[in-house]
This record gives sequence, C-alpha cells and structure tokens, in this order.
Amino acid sequence: MVLQKEKQIEYIDKIMDWCFMGLVFILPFAHTMTIRSIFIFLPVFLWLYKMVLKREVLFVNNQMAIPLSLFAIVATLSMFTAVDPIYTLHELRGEMVTDFLLFFLLLNNIRTAEQINKIILSLIIGSIVQGIYSSVHYFLSDWSLLNPAINVGGLTGGNISYSVFLITVIPFVIYKVITSTGKGRYFFAAVLVLNLFMLYLAHQRGAVLALIIQFLLFFWFLRKWLLVLLLVGAGILFLFIMPSPLLYHGSPEINLKIEDALESRNSIDRRIAVWKFTIKEIAKHPFSGIGFGRYNFAAKYQQFRRTDLWHSHNTLLNLTLQLGIQGLLIFIFILYRLIMTAWIGFKETKGEPRYFFLGVLIFIVGFFVRNMFDDHYVDDNAQMFWVLIGINTALFIHIQNLAYNDIFSRSWFLLKRKGI
Repeated sequence: MVLQKEKQIEYIDKIMDWCFMGLVFILPFAHTMTIRSIFIFLPVFLWLYKMVLKREVLFVNNQMAIPLSLFAIVATLSMFTAVDPIYTLHELRGEMVTDFLLFFLLLNNIRTAEQINKIILSLIIGSIVQGIYSSVHYFLSDWSLLNPAINVGGLTGGNISYSVFLITVIPFVIYKVITSTGKGRYFFAAVLVLNLFMLYLAHQRGAVLALIIQFLLFFWFLRKWLLVLLLVGAGILFLFIMPSPLLYHGSPEINLKIEDALESRNSIDRRIAVWKFTIKEIAKHPFSGIGFGRYNFAAKYQQFRRTDLWHSHNTLLNLTLQLGIQGLLIFIFILYRLIMTAWIGFKETKGEPRYFFLGVLIFIVGFFVRNMFDDHYVDDNAQMFWVLIGINTALFIHIQNLAYNDIFSRSWFLLKRKGI
C-alpha cells in the first residue's frame, strides 16, 4: 500500500527530527563516525526526496548564503597553491562541505520551536551522560582536584575536545535555566553545576577564559549589577590562584620574547612562539595560502612534524596561513553575519526566543575565544557549531519571521519579511 504524499512527508519530518536529536547527542562521542554519517546523510536524502514529493525547491534564501559561497570559492582556489592539493581536496570535502551542508540542512528543515527544544534537550542530555561518565571515571582513579595532569575527557577524544564541547553546551544550559520554571529550573541548574565542574576538571585554561567571557556577557546583557559582583569575586579569586600552579600548569613565568617554539618547555611559550612564526610566514606570502587543512602546516614546515606544534594553535592564524588574507577577511565576514543574526534576534524578540538568541551569541563568542589558543574549528566541534547556527538561523527566519539587513546587504538578496 502506497502512502499518500502528505503522510510520507509527515513521516519524513519525524525521521529527520529523530536524526537531528541523535546527531547532537552522539556528535561529541569519539569513534562514532558511522553513526554520525547516518544521522547526517539520511536527512539529506530525505530532504531531497521531500523536494521531489512537493515538486519545489525547499531552500530558503538567507543572510549566510553569500559569505559561505565566497569562503567556499577562496578555499577551493587554495588548491592551486596548496602544499598537498590531494589532502586539501580531501579536507574541502570532509570539513567545509559537510559543515555547510549541515547548516543548510537544519536551516531548511527546522520549522517549529518544538523541534528546537527537542534538539537542545538532546544536546543537554548528552552533556549529562558525559558528565556522569567523567565523574565516575575520575573519582574511581587516583584523583586530585588541584593536579592539572589528572583531568577528564568525557566520551570525547580527550580533555581538550571535551572542554570545547562544554563551552558549546553551557550557554544552552543557562538558556534552559532562565526559561524553565519549577522543578525544571532546579534540574537544569544542577546540570549547569555538573558541566561547570567538568570544565574545571578538564583543566584547559583557554576554555576557562572563554567561560569567564561568556558569563561576563550574560550578566552584561541581563544583570549588570551582578556583573560588578562577579568581577570583584573573580579578582579576589585570581589573587589566590595566581601564585599556584593551577594558572600556569606549573610554569613559573611567561616569556613573551621567545622565538623558537621547539626550544620552549611549556605550552604558553610554545604557543607564543608558533604564533610569531605563523605571522612571519603570512607576511611572506599574504595572499597565497598553503592550502585548506590544518596538516598542511606540518607538511610545509617539516621541523614541526611529529610535535604538538603541527598547526598554529589559533583558528584565525591557521585560516590566514591556509587561505591568505582574503580567506581571513571572508571568515570574519561570516562571523560578523552570525553574530549580527543572533544580536538582531535578541533585540527584536521576547521570552524564550530572546534568551535562545542570547545563548547563541554567547556560544559563538566563547567558541572562538577558546579557539584563539588552539584550533578546534574542525571535525565534530565544527559540525556541532554549524548545527547550532543552522537552528539559530531557522528560528530567525522561519519561526520569528525576522529580516536581516546590514551595510553590505542589497535588496536583491535580502530576506523579504514584513515588507522590509
């Protein structure tokens, strides 16, 4: 018996919703590539099939289409100057195409607030599973709260990846704390405490700095008087931990004059040195990159092979070295559009959508603050980033019916909403 078209579309939408929930749950878990692929490409197939059923192109014009297209062009052109064009082609397909595909997939198939709430709840449940696993594993081992060498990594690839995941999920836990009532608020408050504790146990200084900035922004937008108290408390706490090995992970000082990254004995100095090296290399060829993909760095500069300095440890520096100054400028244009979308949503809405847009804004800032000291805009972290950005843009366009406009916009590609 052949199902009617409307019934087929109904089932397609339900299957896609379950795939989206499964994706955000499983995405941070290590060694789950096959399951991730199912949750990504099954909805893609169903999306295309739904277009056939409805006999229309289910693709909405949006404010990210042009900057993403420009970035794709520049990244593809980097193959002509790449150290290893075959590797760059592989990265373009596996990283950039997949990330952007996820964005458009979520954007064009999220139509209700209920869908968004289910996906965010699945994301938070995943953080609970990881937090419980990390806690049990940590306290059953030879643990020490003050020893940075003893850390937790959840079910991710390690404590560094886990810290990026926590920076991603914490703004949305706070969103649920703010918008929930009764016992639900206490539940999400407990989840927040669990994730904060896990972030501490991950012992990643860049993630802690990102978290501090996230909280400062939250209080700035919502409770400025609490921001003053928080700053005073943070200052007092800093005075206590500054002499301890917690801040520098045992390093006695920071050497800003260091030039040779391979001679440095601590991670802070190594990063400073590799940043200096990268900037000098960019200055030598500012518009001809070494090719899209982090591993091109070690392929180009053989002295860093088989060391922990196989890339620049900074997302923006990595992209500039790979794509040239033009790649950096387009990527900044992308970030500008993303931040402005969340900001307009925050200013133009009320209630739960307002706090969701704020959560996305804080998430974007925290994510890239964290990536100033490393580069985790890759793999599952980048895919999660574009999933959440796709949800945010769907809320902006489909649910809140907002229109985007800025100094770079022209009427021929603006979203037409409410006559704007």
